Amino acid sequence: MKPKFFLFALFFFGGIALANAQFVDQKPINELDVDYIRIWSDSGPLLSSKITVRVDYGQGGRMPQITDDRRRAMSFNGMIAVLNMFSKEGFELIEIVRDSKDETEIFYLKRKEGFVPYPGTAEGTVEYDPATRSR
Repeated sequence: MKPKFFLFALFFFGGIALANAQFVDQKPINELDVDYIRIWSDSGPLLSSKITVRVDYGQGGRMPQITDDRRRAMSFNGMIAVLNMFSKEGFELIEIVRDSKDETEIFYLKRKEGFVPYPGTAEGTVEYDPATRSR
């Protein structure tokens, strides 16, 4: 009985340890209160075929990488894995643009219709009036 309980506990707590969220600027991706984002890849760890990804959602300053809950940059097998992750977080691909200067592909995504963004707080935000198209 004890070995079965031990194995169950091991799998349960191991599964919890592997279930982590992806963050950008210390905010979970599914809690970003934005409609459009831009993503592009950086080379990953040295001598690796994996990539890391940077995200621009209008935050300004340094463009942060996607990190785990311990603020470590996450590596992905390719951009399709990243697009699948963002699709699960409520975004869809709208355009891919290739930068001719450094051959970087930039992916533009938007929030899916009907997706309810994280309510968060209104502190520091500017209300936009669609009728007057102004703030």
